[in-house]
Amino acid sequence: MSEFATEYPHLADLPLSESHGRKLRRIVTEADWEQEFVDPDHPLEDSFAVDSLRSRSAGTWLDAIHAFLRAHHEYDGMMARFEDRESGDEFDVPLADAWGKEYSKKQYARARALQRQMSGGKRPSGGEAAPAWDDPVTVMLTLTASSVPDDDRLPPVEQMDAIHDSFSYGGVRDTLRNVMEYHLDLDSEQWGYWLQAEPHGMGTAADPDKDAGLNACYTHIHVGVYFDGAGFGDLRPVASEFERVIDKHLEVCDPAGWSAHNYDAIDDYLLEDDGCISMNADVGNLGSYLAAYMGGYTEDLLDKPIEYIAWGAVYWSAARQRTTRSQTVNQAIRADRCEQRAENEESGQVDAHGERIRWDDGRGADVVCSCCGSPWTVDQDQLDGPPETESALDDDLRWAADAAAPPPEPEQDRSLAERWPSADSAWAYGESPRKTLIRDRVHDYLDVHGKDVSLPSILAHLNIDPSHREFVGQILDGEMEPDSEAFDRRSTEPVFGYELKAIVDAEGNEHQPGGGGVDMVQLKLPVQNLVENTRLSNDLAQGEIFRNSQTKIASHNPQTIARGFIDIGITDPEIANRLLIVEDYHVSNPQMSRDKPRLCMTLPDINLNN
Repeated sequence: MSEFATEYPHLADLPLSESHGRKLRRIVTEADWEQEFVDPDHPLEDSFAVDSLRSRSAGTWLDAIHAFLRAHHEYDGMMARFEDRESGDEFDVPLADAWGKEYSKKQYARARALQRQMSGGKRPSGGEAAPAWDDPVTVMLTLTASSVPDDDRLPPVEQMDAIHDSFSYGGVRDTLRNVMEYHLDLDSEQWGYWLQAEPHGMGTAADPDKDAGLNACYTHIHVGVYFDGAGFGDLRPVASEFERVIDKHLEVCDPAGWSAHNYDAIDDYLLEDDGCISMNADVGNLGSYLAAYMGGYTEDLLDKPIEYIAWGAVYWSAARQRTTRSQTVNQAIRADRCEQRAENEESGQVDAHGERIRWDDGRGADVVCSCCGSPWTVDQDQLDGPPETESALDDDLRWAADAAAPPPEPEQDRSLAERWPSADSAWAYGESPRKTLIRDRVHDYLDVHGKDVSLPSILAHLNIDPSHREFVGQILDGEMEPDSEAFDRRSTEPVFGYELKAIVDAEGNEHQPGGGGVDMVQLKLPVQNLVENTRLSNDLAQGEIFRNSQTKIASHNPQTIARGFIDIGITDPEIANRLLIVEDYHVSNPQMSRDKPRLCMTLPDINLNN
């Protein structure tokens, strides 16, 4: 922490975020509470005081580093204690967070698995992977954003969000898909991507000969794009297609600038390895190639450069993923793991990947491996379609449409457990739609004509099929509610699997396993909320000035006007927007053009339906 404060004093006291509503871990926020008195509903009761949240702001970057390192340290020596439900035996499993060397090793192993599936190679379990692609090619795209756009330093969370949010559906991700499947005419299973975030300025604080730059400790992302290049001759025109992706990033990411994405300065995409577009047509070790680009450091977190620790504190505080992979890449990695399990006698899996298949109605490929659920290298022509549904359901649907005779009633001499042998437990209540209709018609008839009626008479009057005479007789005898039936085999059958019993700390003390996930809270920034969600967010032209109609105070500074509204108790952006005046000193000056309506002058429409 002292190294960060010494090397980057201009960042140490910077707030993590200044975006109203942005969620952060509670521990890296600061809450300001106020006491309010509430009048009772009854005049004889006393009023009472409650604490209400006035504001919640983000802590500083230095505060976040402290909380981040402390949370990481708490994992040291921590174990998860499980119980075998069948035998009752307990065993401990070491716990680790996603910031240590074990995580880095897993990422590296996944990259090697992807390489084996694409281009072949020997698995750690001993088997040989057959290459799925004839000529795998890798393109590395580097996307970033300035931390000081317009000379105003951004909080690190805002810069991070701008980059990641741009890589979304409707943004950079869709453009990348269009490049691969429309411009390069590849099928969805012939390409994939791996996105990995990395800090700027790695290690520059420890090397006086290196220039950290303005973006040091801030984030940028590498997008590794993998595809089968067998159908292409010269790859240089192919590489040029990725300029569309860079252009889209510049379009949708406001802090991104051309200087960091100037692909015109790259002489050859196949030779350049330090630009925003780099193509590698011969990847000998994809894991090492990814590690070189994606910060594949395998040392412990505390041994990593301070830039990495500061960067990690931002992602940890915002609970933001720093790596994502496309469906195709994940399917390939899962298939490699499936093959290794089949080659490991202790795993219990005997079938190799794709030997047993099933139909999958989910998104993506239809035919998948029964063991791992991945369609990677699985022939999609092995199955013609999903298994046929039960004909009883079809009969019910046809009966509902009056297209067939009523379905037969369930066999009364067979219990629910006998009729559903595959279920662990079940409960049945109610009756068929036809019986419900008959019950309602009989009750309506009895309400009008009284209960002194014979069974044959009511069957004749209501034209009810005689096969239901026993059921109608039960209604006449006063049986009002349908029967219920249940069974539970779980209490009589052996239970398999494992149950988490406790979390054990470094001293051996047991703690009850908690739930609920990460404790995240929203920032409540009243001033920023008014600035962002009123006309205060618009730029002023020459001669224009904001004015608070209640206090009559005028200012060119939107924060000053917003604070004025807060001071008099106005926190609702809609109300503040209507009390805001924008004066124009040059509105009557013929030399100042005011032909177009100014956004800062225009009040939003009133929605009378709300």
